[in-house]
Amino acid sequence: MTEHFLDSENSKNTGSSNVLRRALADVRDRTLRLAGRRPTGAHAPERIPQDLRVSAESLRARAKHLRTGLRTQAGTLRTRTEDLSSRAAKEAGARAKELGAYAKGLGAQTRKWIQENDAPNRRTGALSIAAAVAIGGLVTGTAESAEPDLRIDRQVVVQPAVQSGDGPDSGPAPDTEAAEAAPAAEPAAEPAPEPEPEPEPEPEPEPVAEPDPGPVPPVDDMVVTSPFGYRDNPMAPGALEFHTGTDFGAVTGTPVKSMLGGTVTEAGWHTTGGGGLRVVVDHGDGLQTTYNHLNSIDVSVGQAVDAGAVVGGIGSTGNSTGPHLHFEVLRHGNYEDPMGWL
Repeated sequence: MTEHFLDSENSKNTGSSNVLRRALADVRDRTLRLAGRRPTGAHAPERIPQDLRVSAESLRARAKHLRTGLRTQAGTLRTRTEDLSSRAAKEAGARAKELGAYAKGLGAQTRKWIQENDAPNRRTGALSIAAAVAIGGLVTGTAESAEPDLRIDRQVVVQPAVQSGDGPDSGPAPDTEAAEAAPAAEPAAEPAPEPEPEPEPEPEPEPVAEPDPGPVPPVDDMVVTSPFGYRDNPMAPGALEFHTGTDFGAVTGTPVKSMLGGTVTEAGWHTTGGGGLRVVVDHGDGLQTTYNHLNSIDVSVGQAVDAGAVVGGIGSTGNSTGPHLHFEVLRHGNYEDPMGWL
């Protein structure tokens, strides 16, 4: 039996050998089919990151395009606002001139009417109309020009009444007219209180409130290059980070202003965060603002600054990709969106 098993010719004819050969052939066929399904070229695990990189680059290009569009729209809106303000000022000035001219016309008509209808029993009514015209002149800003003419008119109306007492037919009636004319001269004293508006300079102390005119933009042209919140780290593309402030792009040396009045608590180079030249202003009540990546510093620690005071110039010191201001607002140590203050 041993000889029969070792005999190669006989072993080929055994049933177990045929089964083994069929199993091997089946395994070979399945292996070939699986190999045919496998993608050619680079492996799939290597292609997937490449597709993700392409998608990330596409998203970054799209974000850059959107930022450019928003910047253009902001400039257009700013130009439109300035144009509307200029037009409104011109229209208001033209309207004021029209009202002034109208008041002067009323004054001229009143004077003419007084001259044409100069009678003792009409003088009181004429003076009332003249007083009304004077008030209208004050409202439209033309009282100073109308007042001298009105005073002259009052004198013209009173003088004939005094002269009428010298006529041959003068009797009790002229005395009555003179008595009526005398009170008419009293309204001339009414313009004397007009200097009372002079106390208006007393409100001049109102500029005392100017130290707190409200939040002042840290730069004149607020071109936002990176908003507050999560973003793609510009120093490490593809890495997500939380941006603790708002970036405003500008040329090197552009003045940087304090948002509110306060005291400078830090002015110099720092290594935390993005690093570089930095100024910190404490506004009280737990409110602080920081101005980062400066090219120059114009204040010192302990110095008191007003809202809008220049604290330095825009630069690109520290971890920065170009000239800009990294502006932060902190309340009780917590970062807040600066645009909510501006």
